Amino acid sequence: MRRALIAIVLLLAACAREAPKKSFILATTTTVQGSGVLPMLQAEFQRDTGIEIHPIVAGSGRALELAAQGNVDATLTHDPGSEKRFIAAHKPRLYQPFMWNDFIIVGPMDDRADVVHASSAANAFSRIAQTHSLFVSRNDQSGTFTKERALWRAALTVPELSPSYLKMGQPMPALLRSASELQAYTLSDRATYEQLAPSLRLRLLYAGDPFLRNVYSVMLISADPNAARFVDWLLHGRGRSLLEQYKIKGKPAFHLL
Repeated sequence: MRRALIAIVLLLAACAREAPKKSFILATTTTVQGSGVLPMLQAEFQRDTGIEIHPIVAGSGRALELAAQGNVDATLTHDPGSEKRFIAAHKPRLYQPFMWNDFIIVGPMDDRADVVHASSAANAFSRIAQTHSLFVSRNDQSGTFTKERALWRAALTVPELSPSYLKMGQPMPALLRSASELQAYTLSDRATYEQLAPSLRLRLLYAGDPFLRNVYSVMLISADPNAARFVDWLLHGRGRSLLEQYKIKGKPAFHLL
């Protein structure tokens, strides 16, 4: 009898060792990582549930491409136009806008384009173009780049015609560092800028235009129960409270819808 019990215990131990860890794949924007929110969500969700988040950090457009290919279980993106096109074509299991912050225009300390006195975000971009000031662009598939292109259109400007327009192809944190080194203007989400501001030689020059509102959405793509649990935790569970409490320099980084 004792030998049989020992054998059962050993078998159970072997099964426990071989049991796969609970996890899912999340495609998320670089701004969620750059703001510090992604590592916080990873740690806290695993603490609450034992489920690991395996993130793929990319621009919103690339995240949605991965979702369309069936390579991820859930997405966090901030590109409403691309999201609507994805929903029409691929019908995700769930789509929910859930929080927002804003885009801001940052630039060199001397602000030679006088963006600080702009009457609108589009006017700020016009001032940058008219003074031939350096502007660094994400030039990728991100929601930030989508918003930048909309602002150039509103400013009736084709930035590629100017040698001062630099296509960097960088994620947000790297782009802010490039803007700092080059003393150039750029468009950023507020949270990533605030997180990195102490290490940058950039000023926040313009904010507050309603056109700069930056809405984030979550989508459940696959039938993976771990991903479904994360989405529910984010929208209705402790994840929502954590986002409400998340601050940078003592100020809320995001506002919940």
